[in-house]
Amino acid sequence: MTDRTYMLALDAGVSDLEKVCQWIMTSDNCSAWWNHLPLVFIIESKLGTNAISEKLHALVPETHFLLTAVDLADARGWLPEISWKWVEKRALASTARHSMRV
Repeated sequence: MTDRTYMLALDAGVSDLEKVCQWIMTSDNCSAWWNHLPLVFIIESKLGTNAISEKLHALVPETHFLLTAVDLADARGWLPEISWKWVEKRALASTARHSMRV
């Protein structure tokens, strides 16, 4: 199974941001991550939204969050160049993986 890409947006009242950051940065569940906007992460994982949501809820049960799949090939916005390089690299890799399946 290949990695899928998700955006995780945390509530400003996150109970323990450090716990969430450590899980994202060190867990085997996340193969890559991006955090160039406060309280917003883009993560790559083999897990589905249900599994990731359950793990996050167990980690910080009082925190509200939104986790959704994203298509980095269709991303737009105003960000620093380093942010776009990360996004573009993964968008190209995702497009290549999709092309091999067709």
